[in-house]
Amino acid sequence: MAISAFSGDALTEKGINTAEQLWQITPGLIVKDAGYGVPTYTLRGVGFENYFVNSSSTVGLYADEISIAYPVMSRGLLFDLERVEVLKGPQGDLYGRNTTAGQINFIDRKPTPAFAAGGQIDIGRFDAVNAEAYVSGPLTDRIQARLSGAINTSDGWQHSLSRPDDKPLGAKDEGALRGQVNFDLNPGGSLLLRSYWVRDTSDNEALTPVDGHSLGLPNAQAKSTTGEVLFSTGDNRVADWTPGFRPHRNNTTSGVAATLNQALGGVVLTSISAYDRFKRHETNDYDGAAASDSNAVNISTIDAVSQEIRLANRNKADTVNWIVGAYYSKDRVHEDYRFYMLDSFYGNVLGIKALNTRYTQNTDSVAGFGHVEVRVADGVRLVGGARLTQENQRFEGCTYDLDGSLARFVNTVLIPHVIAPLGLPVPANIPPGGCSVYDDRIASPTYGEFTDAEERARTSKWMWKGGVEYEPARDVLLYANISSGFKSGGFNGANANLKSQESAYQPEELTAYETGVKATLRPVNLYLDGSFFYYDYKDKQTNGSAVTFVGDITGITNIPKSRIYGVDATARWSPFKGASITLNATWLDSRILEWTPVSPLSVYPTVVHYDAAGQSLPNAPALSVNVTPSYQFDLGQDLNLRIVVDYLYRSSTSGAGLAYQATPAYSLVNTEVSVGPRGDRWRVTLWGKNIFDQYYYNYAGLPGNANYVRAVGQPATFGLRLAVAL
Repeated sequence: MAISAFSGDALTEKGINTAEQLWQITPGLIVKDAGYGVPTYTLRGVGFENYFVNSSSTVGLYADEISIAYPVMSRGLLFDLERVEVLKGPQGDLYGRNTTAGQINFIDRKPTPAFAAGGQIDIGRFDAVNAEAYVSGPLTDRIQARLSGAINTSDGWQHSLSRPDDKPLGAKDEGALRGQVNFDLNPGGSLLLRSYWVRDTSDNEALTPVDGHSLGLPNAQAKSTTGEVLFSTGDNRVADWTPGFRPHRNNTTSGVAATLNQALGGVVLTSISAYDRFKRHETNDYDGAAASDSNAVNISTIDAVSQEIRLANRNKADTVNWIVGAYYSKDRVHEDYRFYMLDSFYGNVLGIKALNTRYTQNTDSVAGFGHVEVRVADGVRLVGGARLTQENQRFEGCTYDLDGSLARFVNTVLIPHVIAPLGLPVPANIPPGGCSVYDDRIASPTYGEFTDAEERARTSKWMWKGGVEYEPARDVLLYANISSGFKSGGFNGANANLKSQESAYQPEELTAYETGVKATLRPVNLYLDGSFFYYDYKDKQTNGSAVTFVGDITGITNIPKSRIYGVDATARWSPFKGASITLNATWLDSRILEWTPVSPLSVYPTVVHYDAAGQSLPNAPALSVNVTPSYQFDLGQDLNLRIVVDYLYRSSTSGAGLAYQATPAYSLVNTEVSVGPRGDRWRVTLWGKNIFDQYYYNYAGLPGNANYVRAVGQPATFGLRLAVAL
């Protein structure tokens, strides 16, 4: 399969200390945080650009083989890592949960049999300080332990468009600890206990409002608001937010896990048990303006329990290699999503000032999987795998009146002037604080009522894989495979006006065809890795519009048919001693084949659709390239000097045909110069990121009631790093 792997040292050298930054070193991977506090991951054009806390990712995320249940839980520091692996294509016949896009595995460094200690401190622009340290070694002759931790602090880097003298936004304040204890059991056995804690009280990024006229759109703003809005294009340090409502977070993530590996004759038993808890209290301002148009407070709790058991043969030289396993997980999401829009059209014209979407979602998933590789001739292996997953989801929630304004609007405007004239069942008035979601589904037992009735969804699906591997010569591998994957459906965790918005959206399915080559040409010190893939994508989950009594608001829908094909390529060449150059590239061609989404011209109950066939998928740049030349040479007998340059290019995206969602092409250059002794007992590094101060953004959209906005990347930063290993 296609894999991009990076050592922990390589991540440190490149200044990668969060999962959201991995897109900078992995072509084909797009990670966005669009001002909602929830990162979204897209790999080879396969992704779910949804910011709801209760939405799972198409890209599986794992920390030491433990599934990270929801993307919002992936925020936090990366430190003391052995490596990170990015696996591309459907996954699920080897371990963990099933995915359509691929997986990202974060693998920690483990306790060592000999004493070791070390750390580093990084000082950069905006008074940034990033430090980490570890200590590892034996407690007894059969017990080893490792303790590591990290902090990340900085001042803000964003200035307010309307209040230049305000305190800058974007400050970091993160801390993390991880402890591990390994027990050597009887011969061939070990038990690793792991616990971690992460605290994040950083600012969130504010969005930059953009004049619609500059995009060729008829209006400067999408909908009417009060007050002046200041727009910006080209300045990567300005944005705006409501006075007294700073985008900020106060989040804590913690967990414990136990991993048992035990040899049983010719097989190895692996058991992984884990519990994770995430608590979130976060404020975000979606509209990019000083007005209180689309301000949100998210108070969320996630509890996730998982258990995996695997059996695999021990001798990998056997004619038949195999693995079988079972996976179970249970998670609970509870959230209060409070939304304030005092200065919006809804607030000023309709009188709706605030509302609260409160819900609880419970998910139970159980799966059995297996993988087998059979050597049928010298250098030839057949590969097969399958997985059966059954998932049950329960959702109960509603959008409730928060301050009396929503109840007043529903009782005095919506019921007598909209619901009754349409001939719909007329419900009783809702009380202050009551549920305001109208059940518009004729077949529902609560049709015509305001209700928070429980919704259920069940998914039972197979996924499978088949392929062949051929080694025609030493250090050359050819492979071809066909695999399928799916992602379960889910529920809308955002504000709703109709019960149909809270009904389950459908699972998505993907069939992947891939062929590739991996080769090491030792005489010329060249490694090549290339693959061609074709994806048949059905029912892709995506954001959409829901036509309601109060206009179009956020919903989730499915794109019936789309396809993606492309090429992944990696080349590493060392032309002479001390010099190397690495090229990673992904080329994509994505197309929507069948989709008629809701038009913004729709007015309830008349729904107007338009044909989106022929558009490219969102977050799918045609070309992603990373080029990294480096050179290392000796300074005397003991020291060496290393020079590294990273060049990154991302082509434009179409925004799936919506001009305000499109992003232009951009390129970034990062560099570092370091000096240290052979063996790297210590190393001092001078580094720079985005050294030419490129203005760029990975997200553009219309997330609030008013403005077109962008989430602009950081300006040029420079710093100094000192790393020490004992």
